[in-house]
This record gives sequence, structure tokens and C-alpha cells, in this order.
Amino acid sequence: MFVVYIVMIVLIAVMIPFIPSLAMDMMAIMLVDRPEDIEGWYSYGKLLQWKGYDVAALAAYRSAVLLNPLRKDVWKRMGDLLTKLGDYEGADEAYRLSA
Repeated sequence: MFVVYIVMIVLIAVMIPFIPSLAMDMMAIMLVDRPEDIEGWYSYGKLLQWKGYDVAALAAYRSAVLLNPLRKDVWKRMGDLLTKLGDYEGADEAYRLSA
């Protein structure tokens, strides 16, 4: 029984680096079938941003605010990314919409 636990722990440890990539792939597939899913776009953007894909994250956030322009949290994240990417005018507008 102890050996089974050790094997499970090793498998989990090996899989952990791949979990974010698998999650991104699964979310991308889901969004193809559900392009109107605001929470899906927002979550996808957060995951992309966490992995360092800032331009792709910005596109996902834009998809979310196109569906619901009242999402202040999404505008805030867009402002943060636009600032990081050097688009200060765009960031100012996003921050204004997040207030």
C-alpha cells in the first residue's frame, strides 16, 4: 500500500508543471464552443497572464469586456497589462472604466 502512495505522489509531482498548460488548452477549446462565456474569457485571461502571455491575456480580457463592459475587475486587469506593455493612454482609459 505504501508503494502505491509513493507512485501516486511521484506522478502528481511530475504532472504539476503541466497542469497550467493543460488548463489553458482546455479553456481555449471550451471557449471555441462557448464564445459568450464572460467568466471563461476572464479566467482564461488570468491564466494566460499568470503564465506570462500578456498580449494573449489582454485579448481574452477584451473579449470579456465586449460581452459585459460593466466588469470593473476586468478593466482593472486590462489597465495593469496595458501599463506593463507601455500603452499608457489605453491603461488610463481602462482604469477610468474600472472606477
